[in-house]
Amino acid sequence: MNAEEEYLLGALGDAYIDEKRNELQFYQKNLEWLKQINEILHRNFGVRGKIFKRDVYLLRKRSKRLTARIRELLKEGGLGVNFAAGLFDSEGSVYLSTKSRIPVIDITQASKGLGTLLHAKRAMEKAGMRCRLNGPYLHKNSILPQYHLRAYGFANLNVFRSMIPVKHPDKIAKMNHIGRPDSIL
Repeated sequence: MNAEEEYLLGALGDAYIDEKRNELQFYQKNLEWLKQINEILHRNFGVRGKIFKRDVYLLRKRSKRLTARIRELLKEGGLGVNFAAGLFDSEGSVYLSTKSRIPVIDITQASKGLGTLLHAKRAMEKAGMRCRLNGPYLHKNSILPQYHLRAYGFANLNVFRSMIPVKHPDKIAKMNHIGRPDSIL
């Protein structure tokens, strides 16, 4: 598995695979990131999806060969920092804690995605970060319990920025802003 295939597997943390229709769907507010995902699909699988505008953007592709290859890749295992980057770009956030004003890197998944969080946790720890898996939490708008993979502090933010190959433009900008010393004030 190459780095882009691994990244795509992580990005599936917020995608939908319809097994019956052999269809892959990504929903996202950021059009540029979806275009990057579409290019990854083209370079690695020889297919391009269509992007539609709804309340958010939707990238959709039907391909029996693509969904079969994704199933094969998921069985391979050995997921690393590119997987963590894809998962962060699809389901993560970075913010300053309201109490202590330290950076928090947070990736959230429902209980069905707990295994996904464990893969990302191993990859992030291998890269030199200290992470915590928190949960389960019952949020008012969710049906399933939620889990959070979190890393706290500027040291973890710096390791994350240098070791995890994030591609999402909004998240890169947010990490760069939070990482500046004047952002604490």
